[in-house]
Amino acid sequence: MNILRNTLAVAAASALLALTAACGGGDKAAVCQDAIKAFTDYSSKAGASAGNLEAINTATADLASTLKSLSGKADGDLKTALTGMADSWANFKLDVSDPAAATKMTEFATKATQATQQLGTACS
Repeated sequence: MNILRNTLAVAAASALLALTAACGGGDKAAVCQDAIKAFTDYSSKAGASAGNLEAINTATADLASTLKSLSGKADGDLKTALTGMADSWANFKLDVSDPAAATKMTEFATKATQATQQLGTACS
């Protein structure tokens, strides 16, 4: 379970770092700043939920919902990136009883990293 939780935290931290470095100016800056706040809030909630998979899953679903909402305020590459991230996070649930959990976590981390890079580019 620690490996799954740590991988999730790394994915969120990577997204936060990419966004912090990439936020540019203009109309999209506010959406990018809101995305940074969403990841900061998520990291705090997930960290405080150590050992409580349901709380982590709830925080993950909340992040997905926030990203989906932010995608409605964006356009172009930023909208695409936010939608992709929202979809990735919405489709992720921690379940240590699942024998394929480690494989799913690796797939999720790959998708989250790709979406983060796309979002970082869109915010610059």
